[in-house]
Amino acid sequence: MNLSSIRLSIVSHYAIINSMNLKAIKYILLFMIVLLAESCSVSKGVVKSNYSKESNYHYILAVEAEFSQNWDEALKHLELTLKEDPDSVYLMTEISELYMKTNRIDDAIRISEEAVRRSPDYEPALSILAYLYSSQRKFQKAISIYEKLIKTNPEKIQNYIHLAYQYSMDNQFNKALATLKKAISLDPDNIMARYSMGRIYVETKEYDKAIEELQKTVELNPSFWDAYNLMGLAYESLGDTDKAISSYEESIKMNLHNAEIKKRLSVLYLKKEKINEAVGLLNEISKTNPGDLEVHGMLAKIYADNRQYEEAERELNVIISAQPKNAPVLLTLGRILAFLQKYDEAVKQFEKLEELFPENPDVLISFGQLYLQKKDYDRAEEKFRKALTLKPENDEVFFYLAVVYEKTQRFSEMFSYLKKTLDINPDNVQALNYLGYSYAERGLNLDEALGLIQKAVKLDPESGYIRDSLGWVYFKKGMYTEALIEIKKAAETDGNDPVIFEHLGDVYLKLDNKDAAQEAWKKSLEFHNNEEGLKERIEKKIQDINK
Repeated sequence: MNLSSIRLSIVSHYAIINSMNLKAIKYILLFMIVLLAESCSVSKGVVKSNYSKESNYHYILAVEAEFSQNWDEALKHLELTLKEDPDSVYLMTEISELYMKTNRIDDAIRISEEAVRRSPDYEPALSILAYLYSSQRKFQKAISIYEKLIKTNPEKIQNYIHLAYQYSMDNQFNKALATLKKAISLDPDNIMARYSMGRIYVETKEYDKAIEELQKTVELNPSFWDAYNLMGLAYESLGDTDKAISSYEESIKMNLHNAEIKKRLSVLYLKKEKINEAVGLLNEISKTNPGDLEVHGMLAKIYADNRQYEEAERELNVIISAQPKNAPVLLTLGRILAFLQKYDEAVKQFEKLEELFPENPDVLISFGQLYLQKKDYDRAEEKFRKALTLKPENDEVFFYLAVVYEKTQRFSEMFSYLKKTLDINPDNVQALNYLGYSYAERGLNLDEALGLIQKAVKLDPESGYIRDSLGWVYFKKGMYTEALIEIKKAAETDGNDPVIFEHLGDVYLKLDNKDAAQEAWKKSLEFHNNEEGLKERIEKKIQDINK
């Protein structure tokens, strides 16, 4: 019996003993070792004949160790067997496989190269060596081997697929495609050849061709989840969100635990405003892998965008527990705490951030914004001015300083800093709107105000409060019909802004529609807590109109 026969015999016996108890297995293995040691006297092919009983014994123990996944023990016994037959390419190939399993790649390459030197056409050694070269990104060497294997056995489809992969990894995409087309001509229903074609077409951004090959793949094998995944990528790249979603959903049905596909699908759900579906998928990933911080970050952003600040705070704290010095996350948490009006916690958060990152202007800007929200204008100005020393030409800092000056009634400085903001960045939407609205409120430079706010609307046409500013300029210019059009648009966009409804009531009054004016003002009162002094103003307007 030769060595390969010994392996086959042990494999067949393992199939029998797999369901036995440990004591029975022990006796069976001892019997096999003795029996096989007595019978191993004939060998053929690449394996030496006339092995000693001791060598056969070591080989049997090596195979048994492999079944127990005791790679070091298996390697020790195979190396002892190789000592008796140092020219055996069969043993060299088996040892090479064990070197791979124990991550001794250099040793695996060395012994595989030796096996190929001794037997240049021995296919198992060539295949392993090609794989090893590929793993070390030595693609040209791997290509040479697979080209040789195809010449030796032109009917073996697997070698074409391997060769095409090496070509693609070496950026030789045309050769990769030509090789796969040859494979498909030999076997049109080869699933891996079709799939590989689809994969390469995705890499070369030929998405329509990729979809065609991948559809053929799933027709041949409807449970091939990664083909659906690649199809989703292709559809996504073509901008067909619905078909991309459908493909990813099919992929997930067959591979429930693929987190990366679920993440991609959740992004597409968000694009289609399917918020609950996106959150559901991300929570599934989080339950399976609570340490996936990217998922917690995605959830935090979704919650924050939808004003679910407590949920966002929870997700951010998970990230911070793992990455206590993650500046962007700490910064976001500080802002979330401010939104929740947890001002003491937010201040502590920003103090910690400033201590960790004293030269980070974004920390100081956000800290200043917090103090603005707290109406602590002195501290807000202090933080913004410190940020200005780090970013002297930052338009955002100049804008927020202008806001501080407006809140502290330093109007000359406010106008100066707003103009400076626009000198640095003429497209700063906030500054365009703020300056235009400030002019309109004071009845100053109304034509200039109109131009500023029209530019802001062009840059951000979906903003309700900017539309309101445009309407207010029209109001101040006596263009009440135009004002009504814009302020109604603003109210449709931002339906809980009390100032917009106050302005709407003022316009209706000018158009002599007192009922509509009172209705708008009453609507404004529903949200009066959002604007200091508004309740008193509106109540006086309603009182005056009913005199």
